[in-house]
Amino acid sequence: MGLYGALVVALMASLSSIVLGERRLFIRDLPEPKTRCRNTVQGLNMVTDDHGVVCKRSDLSYSTGCCTSGNQHDCALCDMRDRCCSEYESCVSCCLAPQHNAVSIAKQALRSPRHKDSGFWGDPFEYCKGICRTHSRSTAHENAYISSRHHCFSQLGRPMLSDPLPAGVMDGVEVVTGQRNANCDDVCAAKQKKCSADHLRWLSSCDRLREQFGCEAGCEVVAGLGPSYVDGNAPKPARPAMCFAQPAEGGKLSCSAREEQHLMLCPCK
Repeated sequence: MGLYGALVVALMASLSSIVLGERRLFIRDLPEPKTRCRNTVQGLNMVTDDHGVVCKRSDLSYSTGCCTSGNQHDCALCDMRDRCCSEYESCVSCCLAPQHNAVSIAKQALRSPRHKDSGFWGDPFEYCKGICRTHSRSTAHENAYISSRHHCFSQLGRPMLSDPLPAGVMDGVEVVTGQRNANCDDVCAAKQKKCSADHLRWLSSCDRLREQFGCEAGCEVVAGLGPSYVDGNAPKPARPAMCFAQPAEGGKLSCSAREEQHLMLCPCK
């Protein structure tokens, strides 16, 4: 038969014994793949993974993309009044916290506000990564930040520099942006209303002005000016696209005040 024939016979006998049940085959389960994470990638010192864990880059597993240690849903560097944070990775981590409802919001939030064709985020991690990025609403002059807390996951999308208005303080008051060169008396009269000088002080802050105007060139607190916005088409010496507010200790503001090239912010009752 020869050596080759003997090997064939032995192999056939072995296969027969397997088929006949003379031998048992032990099939081991394949090992499950390791947990893998997406992460914010670009952080020089810190990284946040899609579980909301923020960690030092040295604590990131490069084989899985996950943080091996760190704090989950860490909001320590964020202010919950405006939901703005001083670090991008902290913003993403805090945004993913269950109480901030990113899972539901992501399904309804457009990737690019006011552009329906941009589609929805859908995924909470992608949503938090996107909304926490710096954009024009958190800058002044397009080359400086309004605040060091310029990573925001709020609908407003920019940091607040003053406390929110007291509850009910503007009840019954309509906030109106005036025409260029007009004072608040005239602006409110055009709406068959009267300017409320007592409420002007509540509008005289950079936060209130940014809610109504772009303030693209920035905002300054200057005695005797504002609350107002300089027309974007005004001559350069007038500082176009600049907002002006008066200091809180500057005394009572007047409904009859006006400035050339300015659009006043007016409380009408």
